[in-house]
Amino acid sequence: MQINNKRYNDLDSYYKRKFNKKIIKLPIDGGFTCPNRDGTLSSLGCIYCSDSGSGEWTKGDLVDIKAQIAYQKKKLSKKSRDEAYIAYFQNFTNTYGDVRKMREIFFKAINDEDIVGLSIATRADCLDDDVISLLVELNELTDLTIELGMQSVNDKTLKFINRGYDHQSFDNGVQKLNQWGIDIIAHVIVGLPNENIKDYLNDIEYINYRGFWGIKIHNLYIEKNTYLKKYYEDNNISYDMTKDEYANIVVKMLRNLNPEIVINRLTGDGIRENIAYPTWSKNKGAVLSTIDKIMKEGNFSQGDLWKEN
Repeated sequence: MQINNKRYNDLDSYYKRKFNKKIIKLPIDGGFTCPNRDGTLSSLGCIYCSDSGSGEWTKGDLVDIKAQIAYQKKKLSKKSRDEAYIAYFQNFTNTYGDVRKMREIFFKAINDEDIVGLSIATRADCLDDDVISLLVELNELTDLTIELGMQSVNDKTLKFINRGYDHQSFDNGVQKLNQWGIDIIAHVIVGLPNENIKDYLNDIEYINYRGFWGIKIHNLYIEKNTYLKKYYEDNNISYDMTKDEYANIVVKMLRNLNPEIVINRLTGDGIRENIAYPTWSKNKGAVLSTIDKIMKEGNFSQGDLWKEN
């Protein structure tokens, strides 16, 4: 049953079926950094990454995790709605650093009232044995998902964006998590320079192959004060993907995706005033409605082109 009448396995419907109530993800800043920021691999970060480490919606000036949860609950909840929450450690690399610190903040989050799950965004090359042991423990106690910034399976693209590790290293991390039955979300970017529909379908083929629990498909948007913006301007490159082109690419990806995989996102979610271009990405609702319209008019659905191996 698709509660929201989507033609794909959307996250909101999934959680309503599982918990019988509205589930809201609360963006939390755990105070972590990243090996691609602190000089271990690089000091530049990924080429598209903002100063907040993709945590635009967190409340990092509130150091205490309980205070952040309370702030986000107040901001995002509706009094008339039966709801619960997932603590989403969103920005930078949340399994990098002191495992004792990770344990403290993650347990503080899941022990908070009405928190029914934990979602941790991280890098696949930051999953050492101690981290895996902690994640296995958390997975037994709460609804745990690990979000990995895959972006692409094309190693030329990964080198260009300065991710700091190749696809094989990413796959090694995925296999570690799969070994322990931990649900993984793959984060994919559509619109990176020199990529095309073949690359995007290769991403989907890999995600199907490794049996990811969920996927986030994110249109490339170029934020102010990023190296990517400087790259475009220094090389006199224009961002020419239109909203309709992006929507049609997403539909092709969805049609080739295993229908059991949960769609966590189909568009970027940046702060409007921080986005330099494309301007159409500032209207998230219009992007999603365009995708829905294409799916409905073509009588398409998630996985209608997928063939189980």
